[in-house]
Amino acid sequence: MEKTKQMTENMHPAGNQSTDQQSGGRPLTWTQWIGSFHLIFLHFPIALINMLAISECLFIWSRRPIFGFSSKFLLVSAAIASPITAVLGFIYSYSAPYSGLMETLLVWHMWLGIGTAILTIVVAFMREKIGLSKLYYVLLIILVFILNAAGFFGGSVTFGPFHMYPPIDM
Repeated sequence: MEKTKQMTENMHPAGNQSTDQQSGGRPLTWTQWIGSFHLIFLHFPIALINMLAISECLFIWSRRPIFGFSSKFLLVSAAIASPITAVLGFIYSYSAPYSGLMETLLVWHMWLGIGTAILTIVVAFMREKIGLSKLYYVLLIILVFILNAAGFFGGSVTFGPFHMYPPIDM
């Protein structure tokens, strides 16, 4: 129980920081304002890359060209949205200081997010230049795992490290 209490205390940003509560929800700096767009943009790469994986599975299963076209559109869109989201997230990470567990979660989220952006671009170029190959599909599977891991750690930073635990009252 003591460990849970300590982890809960460590999950909040450290120090005497400026928060949204002090300003009625309005960002206090341009960095906070620009970085806050990460919270809007982050949903696009998540949806696009997960739908890309589904579209590629449907293409393999049915061989219908519509899924091939959809996959290409989704991948190009994700390759555009992912770096923008990563840059906004990087900016947003400087809007408040973090320590302890929250700092660790933020670092994992940041590097997995940067990895997602880079790998999305690599996968897009690979599909365009090499075409559909075993390497493309392996990298796509890795991309889906990295993306969802980044999303999990981002959720941990936003909602706390226990956000995926089942409810206490079962």
